Amino acid sequence: MKNRKRNGTRAESIIDSITGILDLPQDAVSGYAHIEISGNREAIIEGCQGVLEYNDNLIALNTGRLTVRICGCGLTIISMQNGQAIIRGTITGVDYCN
Repeated sequence: MKNRKRNGTRAESIIDSITGILDLPQDAVSGYAHIEISGNREAIIEGCQGVLEYNDNLIALNTGRLTVRICGCGLTIISMQNGQAIIRGTITGVDYCN
């Protein structure tokens, strides 16, 4: 079990316990998005709740706690289902905003 910084709240303590026992990543149960980027051509974002902005150069996704902004050129959402978005194009950056 990995050591995790505890902030003292009961909810965070329970989440830490569950993720430690089951050896899950913290983001899997905390409401944060899980993002996988393959090179600079594809991004898979799990935890999507909707599209906030969409054009060839920017795709902004609501992921609950954060907005994830994928920047680049020729960007396209090729799939969005079951809380997962797959974005293809030339990715030049990823930003996170509250």
